[in-house]
Amino acid sequence: MKLIHTIQLHPLFLIFSVLAYFFGMFIELLCLTIIVLIHELGHYLAAKSFGWNVSKIVIWPFGGVMETEDYFNRPNKEEFIVTIAGPIQHIWLYGVIYLLSVIGLNESVVSLLYFINTTILVFNLIPILPLDGGRFIFIAMNKLMAFHKSIASMTIISIIIIGIINGILLFIGWYNIQLAWISIFLLLDNWFTWRDKHIFLLKHLLSRYFVNGVDRSDFHLLQVPMDTPISELVKQFKKGCYHFVHIGQDTVLTEDECLRLLFTDYHRNLSHPNLNAKVV
Repeated sequence: MKLIHTIQLHPLFLIFSVLAYFFGMFIELLCLTIIVLIHELGHYLAAKSFGWNVSKIVIWPFGGVMETEDYFNRPNKEEFIVTIAGPIQHIWLYGVIYLLSVIGLNESVVSLLYFINTTILVFNLIPILPLDGGRFIFIAMNKLMAFHKSIASMTIISIIIIGIINGILLFIGWYNIQLAWISIFLLLDNWFTWRDKHIFLLKHLLSRYFVNGVDRSDFHLLQVPMDTPISELVKQFKKGCYHFVHIGQDTVLTEDECLRLLFTDYHRNLSHPNLNAKVV
């Protein structure tokens, strides 16, 4: 019952359902919805197995999304498994579709299921956020650079790739209104993520400071000038690392001390007599 309450239909889905019925495309929408739901349930079951807090699964007319506050705060290994759990569902679905063809399911429906299953799989592996392919790249980027820079870079890369793909499809004549709507949705999602990257950073830092179980499997040393604002310092924190910060020549702060300064004690000077905490 809890899973049923977790699944929600977006209002646009209901509108498209009515239109699909009157235009004789209800079977196509039903097949699409079933495969999308199976894909999202793959993410859901993997996330719940790690104890993630999943708020809901939203089904759109052209896809779905699992919403959780735990992305960006869990170990990279967990995020990789939860991400790949969606595309993996399409592998066994090919076997199910084949069995349906063997037992005599209508050939046109079988062809439709093959087409939708392949389309969703390939589409989700495109390296743009918030698609699974983009999440794979984002997980890898977090191993190489700071969390804040990873978000900023990945959203910009996603916007560029969306523009390139749209240009190619338009040039070869494969463009249509459905692709335009999906592109607009993806562009807006990446734009809002880029605009609110500081909010994602703060949520990530809050989890690092207050929540148990946040990945700190590695150590990372930072060297910053004495006049570095704390708000700029934390932008250099890497996901999955615990940080020691060398400030100037004599002062060394732990990550917990930096986060405490950021969230609670930012009016107090640090122990170094010439170093004042700055928060902007």
